Amino acid sequence: MGHALRVAEGDDHRSDVLSIIAERKTDGRALGSVRLQPNLSKPLRIEGETVLPELYQGRRLVEFMRLGVDNGIPGQMVSAALVKAGFEICHASGFEFILAAGRRSVAAIYRAMAFDDVLSGGTVALSYANHLPHGIFSIPVDEVDSRLPRRNPGLYRFMARTHHPDIAIDYDRVFETFGMR
Repeated sequence: MGHALRVAEGDDHRSDVLSIIAERKTDGRALGSVRLQPNLSKPLRIEGETVLPELYQGRRLVEFMRLGVDNGIPGQMVSAALVKAGFEICHASGFEFILAAGRRSVAAIYRAMAFDDVLSGGTVALSYANHLPHGIFSIPVDEVDSRLPRRNPGLYRFMARTHHPDIAIDYDRVFETFGMR
């Protein structure tokens, strides 16, 4: 799947979609990225694949898509930094829930980040992910600060209690992209 992440999809060019990229300081090489795709102008991609429970109907949702990072320990740190930036953006933008789809290997990562399993262990074959079975995970944005310390105190310290000057978010661009200006 890594090679597929190097090719832009049509959704990458939507005016209401935001991509976050982590770059290596020494040479600017991309180390990872994630796309934040909201339901502001059209339903989430995941909503075209399955019916989400009533809890999510009529809410401001964002789907974390195409999370991709380099392998190894540096990739784990990049992944956490991308998710931290995504949480901060979603909180500042007033999204109610973050949703993400992941194969079994990624499910443990979402659970460690205090996401709920929307399908209670079930999966859905996603047409936009080679029809591979994916679990669907969700977290209420306003509960991250109460959930994460209980489930993963170390990650919580990184996400909420540590200032990272290298994580630079252009909130003017964020608010423009999500129609808040």
